[in-house]
Amino acid sequence: MFPQFMYQAILRVATGDPNFTFNVINYPFPVYQKYIDIQQAAGAYDFVFMTAIALALIPCVMVQFILQERQLQLKHQQMLSGMSLAGYWASNLIFDIVMAYIPIALIILLTYLFQPGFKGIWVLFLLYPPAVVPFTYVTSFFFTSDINAQIMTLFIHFVGGGLLVVVVFVLQYIPVTMKYGDALRWVCTLIPSFCVTNSIIFSASGTLLVDQRVQDTSDGAPVIPRQIPEEIWAWYNLKGNAAILVLHFIFGLLVLTLIELEVYQYFAWCPRLGCRPSGHKAHRGPELVKDDDVIAEERRVAGQASGGGSFL
Repeated sequence: MFPQFMYQAILRVATGDPNFTFNVINYPFPVYQKYIDIQQAAGAYDFVFMTAIALALIPCVMVQFILQERQLQLKHQQMLSGMSLAGYWASNLIFDIVMAYIPIALIILLTYLFQPGFKGIWVLFLLYPPAVVPFTYVTSFFFTSDINAQIMTLFIHFVGGGLLVVVVFVLQYIPVTMKYGDALRWVCTLIPSFCVTNSIIFSASGTLLVDQRVQDTSDGAPVIPRQIPEEIWAWYNLKGNAAILVLHFIFGLLVLTLIELEVYQYFAWCPRLGCRPSGHKAHRGPELVKDDDVIAEERRVAGQASGGGSFL
């Protein structure tokens, strides 16, 4: 646009008309589709980080109450009052899933208001609560403190859903590291939040991966390990993530059932199969502090038993 003023000054001198003007109309070149895809991918990364934080807070709240009930012996009191283990876990499962759908519904609403380009993401969001609730119940048995459980749960889901998803995408995009990215992509699905955020990345910028996987037949070109299907609901893409979230629900309930049935006791002869180190000592619960009335009653009962007296 700046040469216009120079040409206008020259024409004013040449024509002798100091008021001579002319207009310039500029038609810029269209934006390349690859640049648009990169722009969408950059916007998707920001959305993934924010979504990862929101998804990590959901199990973080759940695990706090589970650990507190276990620490304060509230679960034990409910068992003594007649509550069955199936009823205890079923009530917690239904309540936590229903409560988890409140922030999920808000995320879906905001996604379609401000990020309407993410196709099919709502399915993964709806499958996330049933998948993450049993996952959180199972992982709660690794902790004895609710504070530690909250910190580690938040860390695992944020790293898995916010950081690893970007690492996997970059590895899948670079030709030299494509095979490592493809392998790591399925390993990371062990974390439910990764399945959701990975689907967001592919829905927004999957065309970059698809175009990058076109085989280059020139000499010295890296070998492409496999082609990524362009269909968004292919098994390698969103359908695979959705199926894994369903498996998280089924497998999580199965593992939780085995834990409550104390199946690990059958492997007491082998600490490794029992998921315990070789020097592990059996945990017998907290030490009971007996008051004077309890001690007096124990002595009375012991005296009656030794003297052959009747308890009735």
